[in-house]
Amino acid sequence: MKIEDIEVREIIAKEGSPVYVYSMKALRSAIAEIKELAPLTRYAMKACSNVRILKEMKAHGIHIDAVSIFEVERAMRAGFEPEEICFTSDVFFNSSDVDFCLDNGIYVNCGSLGMVEEYGKIARERKQGTQRISIRINPGEGAGHSKKTNTGGPYSKHGIWHENLDEVKAIAKEYNLVIDGVHMHIGSGGDMDHLERITGKLVEFAKQFDKVRIINFGGGLPYQYDPSLPQEDISGYRSILEERTARLSKHFGRKILCEIEPGRRFVAGCGYLLGEVRALNHTFDEDGKRLDYVLTNIGFCHLLRPMAYGSFHPIWFDDDQLGEEKDLIVAGPVCESGDVLTQKDEEPVPRKLPMPNVGAAVIVGGAGAYGYAMSSNYNSQPLLPEVIVDGGHWEVVRRRQSLDDILREENSA
Repeated sequence: MKIEDIEVREIIAKEGSPVYVYSMKALRSAIAEIKELAPLTRYAMKACSNVRILKEMKAHGIHIDAVSIFEVERAMRAGFEPEEICFTSDVFFNSSDVDFCLDNGIYVNCGSLGMVEEYGKIARERKQGTQRISIRINPGEGAGHSKKTNTGGPYSKHGIWHENLDEVKAIAKEYNLVIDGVHMHIGSGGDMDHLERITGKLVEFAKQFDKVRIINFGGGLPYQYDPSLPQEDISGYRSILEERTARLSKHFGRKILCEIEPGRRFVAGCGYLLGEVRALNHTFDEDGKRLDYVLTNIGFCHLLRPMAYGSFHPIWFDDDQLGEEKDLIVAGPVCESGDVLTQKDEEPVPRKLPMPNVGAAVIVGGAGAYGYAMSSNYNSQPLLPEVIVDGGHWEVVRRRQSLDDILREENSA
């Protein structure tokens, strides 16, 4: 199997496995698709913050949505100007966050009443004068591919509750803050019908703020991980956003800037996680049916999404002599029963795949978003290398961590 023009076994032979690989061709295709939707597009960099990915975004005029000061600094080191970055901190500021934003001219999107008040207090103490801010609104409903990725509604910590907008206006007035941006993000993995409805809600909320100049409809664009199914068509979102923005511009009698900030839709499809089949095993269920396990060196410490969300990822084997298709459970090396790559509804399920031999390469697709970013040193496993493939060229852009690296960090504390 190839990623662009490069055989996956060539990468594994030279770099070892597991290893993350990103296709620049796929990334550029996603960037081109998403840029067509709105006048200003931000990248929710929490999905994948590799500096090479960030620089590619920068080269195509994409701005940044950051959710921590560390992400803000990372984006700046990758070449983004402060005015190209919005800091969305969902529920609170850490101790020095406000000072950093004020010192560096970072636009802040506040996700709680307390955040608005804290920002105002510090700005007043510093005698900063009038400050512009955005607010994140919880519209009372949410959507996502999992309850854990639903970021709207009464059981979500994110955003200022839609019935508290008068209160946020009072806080802003007290501290000489101008709310000139409104924002909403209701979850990762919703559908176009939900996005159409929720964008209409944000328009009505925005009308309550006289100084609004920016409306940010968030991310949440759907992405289909299963290559046997058609990819979700998002092209119709453009006309929806145009109608919403035109309605607001007419209401205020001035141009309103429309923003979106996808993360997953940008990078999910450009990423692959390469590993190897290390063993085969089998059990029998209570009805005597044989269950075949393909055991790989890819664990949930490398790719958390299947265990955390029951997420689907396409899986391929690269072997000179693959066997016949069978119902296989593909799992990893971590000493927990949830360490399974083939899941549904957060339960291990067999998937029809050709039987590989020990030593075959295994390729997990859809790994660009929340793959490396959510990996860990669990079981003292080193963090993986990251490789960029661009046509017939590939290079390591992050080296494999070693145990010495981990111990050195501990000893230097």
